[in-house]
Amino acid sequence: MTRQESPRNPCFADVESGSTERSNSSLRYEPTRLMADDEYDRNWVLLDWVGSGKRVLEVGCSTGYISRLMADRNCVVTGIEMDVGAAKLARNYCAEVHVLDLNQREWIKMLPEGAFDVIVLGDVLEHLLDPPSVLRQIGELLDVDGSLVISLPNVVHWITRLKILLGRFDYEPTGTLDHTHVRFFTVKTAKKLIEDSGFRILRFHPAIGGRMTGHIRPVWQYLALLAPGLFGFQLMYLAKK
Repeated sequence: MTRQESPRNPCFADVESGSTERSNSSLRYEPTRLMADDEYDRNWVLLDWVGSGKRVLEVGCSTGYISRLMADRNCVVTGIEMDVGAAKLARNYCAEVHVLDLNQREWIKMLPEGAFDVIVLGDVLEHLLDPPSVLRQIGELLDVDGSLVISLPNVVHWITRLKILLGRFDYEPTGTLDHTHVRFFTVKTAKKLIEDSGFRILRFHPAIGGRMTGHIRPVWQYLALLAPGLFGFQLMYLAKK
């Protein structure tokens, strides 16, 4: 797959200038470049696990920057997004987008039972008040042999540990300490959450990230595989009911 650039949204300049520093707008999550051809990038792993020609539900689809790549792989993507502005942009790539708040239990009534081959939750569960309840609901939407792809930030990544050692626990516009995160996960607690919610983990991958991993990436990935709790920036799980 060739490297793909995100289309520039007119609102994205506000994100780069910092005016959305404490905003809840999903526009701040859209990257300027999707490293879809980099086997060490989280998005490459996510797309590989989703596969091609699938009926996909992307929960927290934001502006559709990942939906677009899945659609390019002949997937039919349905999106869920809470931000109305981001949802409008995502409709350019998704078959349909539902504006829903997963903290409201009634959200599931808008979607058909057993309708999806893959459900993607890329950095979503940490924003929810009750992740176990949402995961149990999501299980109802999967086909009998459907898969769940989850990505979560690792709160005990070495960079965060170093900040805490220096007496810092400052919330940020994005990243591990995103100011909208209400839940924090480690390798152990993420695994427990998924299994206790009725899923069986088939694959686990500690994806690397952070500024320092832009060089000697194979070495950083080796360290993440060796000690995922320390060097894994994103914790990725492929699971089935």
